[in-house]
Amino acid sequence: MFILVFFVGIAFFSAIYGFYFVYLRVNSKKPWDFVIKTDFQPSISILVPVHNEEENIGRKLENIQAVSYPVDKIEVIVADDASEDKTLEKIQAFIDNSPLLNVKVLKQEHRAGKAAVLNAALPLAASPIVIVTDADTYWPEDILEKALPYLSDPTVGAVTGRGINENKGESWVTKSEDNYLQLAFVIRLGESKVHSTIRFEGGFCAYKTTAFEKFDCESGSDDSGTALDVVQHNYRAILVPETVFYTSFPSNFVGKLKIKARRGNQLIGLWIKCFKLMLKRRLVLPKRIVVPEIALFIVNPLVFLVSLVAAISAVVVWPLSIFSLFLLVLAVGLLVFARGLFLELLFDNLLLVYGFFGFILGRRYVAWKKTPNKKTENDR
Repeated sequence: MFILVFFVGIAFFSAIYGFYFVYLRVNSKKPWDFVIKTDFQPSISILVPVHNEEENIGRKLENIQAVSYPVDKIEVIVADDASEDKTLEKIQAFIDNSPLLNVKVLKQEHRAGKAAVLNAALPLAASPIVIVTDADTYWPEDILEKALPYLSDPTVGAVTGRGINENKGESWVTKSEDNYLQLAFVIRLGESKVHSTIRFEGGFCAYKTTAFEKFDCESGSDDSGTALDVVQHNYRAILVPETVFYTSFPSNFVGKLKIKARRGNQLIGLWIKCFKLMLKRRLVLPKRIVVPEIALFIVNPLVFLVSLVAAISAVVVWPLSIFSLFLLVLAVGLLVFARGLFLELLFDNLLLVYGFFGFILGRRYVAWKKTPNKKTENDR
């Protein structure tokens, strides 16, 4: 019985991943089905949410100033969520030394979380395009020239980029994360070509102000939650493949677990929200995207857990069986020839199980928090 449960579970698990990946891989190679005007240069408001970012904010503002875009069309709004270090002093020093860049500062006296401080800053934005970027991420100078033309089409309400880890070769942890990011890139791009992806990343998110009302405060995922809101307003939310930004990822396992558990919990909350909207027939995001994603984030991890328990039980009951030997050879082979992919798949699904039960029990991540091996990691 244990052996049957294991093989049925693994077959189901692999089929969901395989079919959806192939489907999106094919779609990711198709051309865009809308017009992209390369000369589109609207005025933009760049929101930079911060909490205790004295080590990063100066470099971040210098980075924004260095982008290739008309400086008279840029305003920067630094939204400070009650920082207790020298973040505000660093901002003021930059303003004093760089008068050409229009920088405004919003300071909240009490900590409320990233999405809350973004919503407080949103009324100050005077431009039709609002861009959100984390203080610990950095842009290539052509990022705006590559991303903004996609917003020239009236059907597109939001665009995001893809993060590249600057330290991807530092350890097996960062290498396995890079494998995951490459897989996620294909999925996000394929979904964008089909209609939309709500897997947005905080390093670069650009929204039309007409496409949403406020940043999502419920899930703790201001980026992906707001992307869903954009889609619900009958716009598309897409990944622009040429748009990249640079960040850093913890090189130790504990730091990785904290980030992945947090992100998994937030995305599970969003897919549960999508499921509820689908049941009410109010969901705009196509079912051919929503159903597989619900399977990947909720159903598949639970199936994986059941299969893992069944395999362990079978080994305990029949330790010298052919099945036990098969599992041993399989595990060793995967660790030798596909270590990064195998460990990433194992840990990601176990963390999604943890995130699912945490969500069911009411656990939410909505505040700012320090993460080991990364100067500042915002709960997204």
